[in-house]
Amino acid sequence: MDCQFCAEFHACEKTSRIITRTTGGWVLLPTVGALTPGYCLFMPLDHLDAAADVTPAALGRVAAETEEMRALIQARYGPVILAEHGPRDCELGASCCSHCHLHLIPVPSPDAITTAYERTGGPGLRLGSMADLPTAANGSYLYLSPRPGEHYYWPSAGFPRQFVRRVCADELGIGDFFDWRDHPFTVHRARTFAELSADLHVADAV
Repeated sequence: MDCQFCAEFHACEKTSRIITRTTGGWVLLPTVGALTPGYCLFMPLDHLDAAADVTPAALGRVAAETEEMRALIQARYGPVILAEHGPRDCELGASCCSHCHLHLIPVPSPDAITTAYERTGGPGLRLGSMADLPTAANGSYLYLSPRPGEHYYWPSAGFPRQFVRRVCADELGIGDFFDWRDHPFTVHRARTFAELSADLHVADAV
């Protein structure tokens, strides 16, 4: 397999870093390169390039599940942005991986992240929800939801790879550590897995 996520899900399902999975086949896991505790990815087990490739009916369900994941993370770590670098038609754009993955990142100021996107790409197209992505996206794109109920879209032209990681690292005061390949933040990843798994266990027991 040439997709790192598909390979992980295929080989390590019983011992993987998956925090929880939905009945629709999406999983929440702490990311390699967790800039801050709570930084997770929400993604499908089956290979898809981008959220915009999900069928419209299914994407509405995924959007609702994503907000459940955001609420779980926010309850412990504070405000969380939701972002995607969506490749289309084998064109990576600002993405560094072709397996759909939605970034859920706790940040001090969600509005500062929106401003950083606008500084590079101009005002984003306001969407009603993440479920509007298939209609908006004609090519590779960036999607940002700084808070529940607020959703923006940009074509990827002009945005560098790992853009959301770059701007969040700047906001967190660790701008030189944005690249997950060089800075895996293993301690943050382990803490995130332990704490969110415990939170889910407590919620299930109530």
